[in-house]
Amino acid sequence: SQINNYILGVTTSTYLDRAMVLVEPPMDMNTYAGGSQFGCPIDAFRETMTQTSSLRHQQANWNVASDFPLGFSRLVDHPSWLSHGCEVPCSGTHSYKDWRRLSKGTEDLSEITCTNPDGTEVNVMVSGGSRLRIHFRKYESSMTLGHPSLAAEKWATNLGATPVEAEIFSDLKGKREIWDYVLGLMNKAGFLRFRPWIARDVELFLKSFELPMGKSYDAIHVRRGDKLVEEAREDVVKYWLSQGHTDEDNLPSDYVPFAAYLSKWDGPDACPVDDNGEVQVVKRNVYIATDDPIVVHEEIAALPNHISPNTILWNDCHELTFYFNPTDDSAFHLNGDGEGGFEEGHEIEGGDTCFSRYHRNIVSIADMMILSKARTFIGEYNSNWGRMIRTMRVRLSEPVSRHDGATDGDGSIAMERNMQEVGSFTRTLDTRVAWGPVKVRAPGY
Repeated sequence: SQINNYILGVTTSTYLDRAMVLVEPPMDMNTYAGGSQFGCPIDAFRETMTQTSSLRHQQANWNVASDFPLGFSRLVDHPSWLSHGCEVPCSGTHSYKDWRRLSKGTEDLSEITCTNPDGTEVNVMVSGGSRLRIHFRKYESSMTLGHPSLAAEKWATNLGATPVEAEIFSDLKGKREIWDYVLGLMNKAGFLRFRPWIARDVELFLKSFELPMGKSYDAIHVRRGDKLVEEAREDVVKYWLSQGHTDEDNLPSDYVPFAAYLSKWDGPDACPVDDNGEVQVVKRNVYIATDDPIVVHEEIAALPNHISPNTILWNDCHELTFYFNPTDDSAFHLNGDGEGGFEEGHEIEGGDTCFSRYHRNIVSIADMMILSKARTFIGEYNSNWGRMIRTMRVRLSEPVSRHDGATDGDGSIAMERNMQEVGSFTRTLDTRVAWGPVKVRAPGY
């Protein structure tokens, strides 16, 4: 959800033509061990350990280095094209407590004018996760109105668009195609750039996977537990009703089974045949990301047409080999058992220490990278995670222009586009919804 809130911040700040600056809680006000909800890489202690390593008779100091990023900034390297190179404003007059108080005010975006240490005045709009979502809900529709316009071109430029892309964006009319173009620009610009230690440790972790990473693969995300059971209850009931179960108080399970995800796989009509009319088997590697690996393993074992314990023949010709995260006995969710943290008896996952949080963070980010790059992705939009994966799978199509970058006599960009269907300026990698709502929300929402 924090990454989705970050996405909301990116879209809102660029739309308002403002720099986006992150304000993190200082160590003495941070509620997480090590100063971040994303845990502690070994890099966090490197400075301190170097200072103490020669002192053989003294205990090493495991305090986090004073200049090591805190909070969300430990995960993401916030790019300068979003911050405009700005530091946190008005540091002499406004502390973290002041910014936090303003972010929780009655207005969805509190606006103040304050003075920087160098004497310059700056206008600041302040918001946090919940208030930002309220603001976005209120103004989302109006953000996609008024096309074409110079303001729309400016918004696209703030997202890293070229002049051609900015003009294409300005000419878009449909709400869905506008938001998808925003996502395409964000992904092209690399808005979600992880810290070097995150990128390094995710890469190392991926090397431990049995999934052949050098070949194309597909992916399925099966999210169960925590808030999803309550918030998606209506959609779960709808699924079972569609399967002939009419007693809502006596359903086969309180979740949608793995078979429902597989039902979105290609059918027998997609099977290739040779010159003799014989059906050809198509081998596919399928990665499964889930917070319920034991049950999903049991569901796979109960499927028909097994070739091996983790391989089945599905719909006549699709030979599916399933792969899991190598730490699938640990919690998939960063917060352990859910938003409320760990339940009693889960000490095996390492509890809620800075190191165990970092490990779960690496596991989660690795899953996100695999899911976002899969050839075909099957999931749902009930969870923040499922919606975020869809966000990461949107791409810009090649601009259709004859004179890319050339100008007419009046200075406008000379373009000659072919007639194209709605949405053809972007493409989304093959993404299929297993159950629940199919409507695509705005980025981060």
